[in-house]
Amino acid sequence: MLLAYENLLKSVEESAQEREREIREKAKKAADEIVAVAVKEGQTSENSLLDSAKRAAESERNRQIFLTKSENIQQLIRIKEAEFQLAFSDAEKQLDLLRNDPSYPQVFQSLAREALDGLANEGIRVHIDRRDEQVCRKTLAGLNVTADVIADLTTRGGLVVTSPDGSITVSNTVESRLERGKERLKKELYGILFGG
Repeated sequence: MLLAYENLLKSVEESAQEREREIREKAKKAADEIVAVAVKEGQTSENSLLDSAKRAAESERNRQIFLTKSENIQQLIRIKEAEFQLAFSDAEKQLDLLRNDPSYPQVFQSLAREALDGLANEGIRVHIDRRDEQVCRKTLAGLNVTADVIADLTTRGGLVVTSPDGSITVSNTVESRLERGKERLKKELYGILFGG
């Protein structure tokens, strides 16, 4: 997949270089035509018209190059965005199977520890998917945490913890972690693309 992606990027680059060469040729031809017209209009304004024609030709050439480069950047962004979405789509498919993995109780325990960190051990509400009720109760007992366990979520795994008064909510579900990871990686991707 990486090789295909690199080949696609190479193809886009080669296409851009070919397009840039064509634009340069067109711009040179247009400049030559403008120069020819200027010479015919008379010797008295020859220098003025020639300079004006050269500036116009140069301006048009620069505009065409800018447009081509902008199109190439947009195409590159679309390709990288598609690859980004595909990678996360694959990750989501794999995460659908997480609950069946023998290591899921340890994963749940890690998620619970992170979510409970800094909260009082009493009066806490733990929201889970009903399929996680047994592993949740075992995890909380192992962590010596007293909490109301509420099976009101539909999630691939993990939990949401709220303080007794509801003022603090910590979402540590598989989906919320994936979304946070996606946003972080998206920022990095755009930082690379735009030099930020």
